[in-house]
Amino acid sequence: MTTATVPVFLALIAVAYCGKDKPVFTDEMNEIIQTIHDACVGNTGVSEEDITNCENGIFKEDPKLKCYMFCLLEESSLADEDGVVDYDMLLSLIPEEYYDRTSKMILGCKHEDAPGKDKCQSAFDVHKCSYQKDPDLYFLF
Repeated sequence: MTTATVPVFLALIAVAYCGKDKPVFTDEMNEIIQTIHDACVGNTGVSEEDITNCENGIFKEDPKLKCYMFCLLEESSLADEDGVVDYDMLLSLIPEEYYDRTSKMILGCKHEDAPGKDKCQSAFDVHKCSYQKDPDLYFLF
């Protein structure tokens, strides 16, 4: 789903405007995001409540939530089936006006994605760290 990489990336790393305002996407982007969200919810069985709670800093220690976070990366072509995340691609997709803040968040949490660690746990740890680094910028769809 390579065509989904850019809009999904924007949602994943929360390229937000100010505060907790989510960016406004085109209808086409919203469709792609919804398709990936629905696929990952279906694949993992995670609850919508657990996804929403992450935006408030409540990261439930649940394998379904953890694997949902990895699924988003995998479905958006930002990680392979072995769990290797392409951080260079992530960084290359950040719009210039958000690059400093977002890259600091990503690079400040990349260490949570350690070799040999479970891919779902890594995704969860990176998301949790991202929230801690910049809670106003973080959101999960």
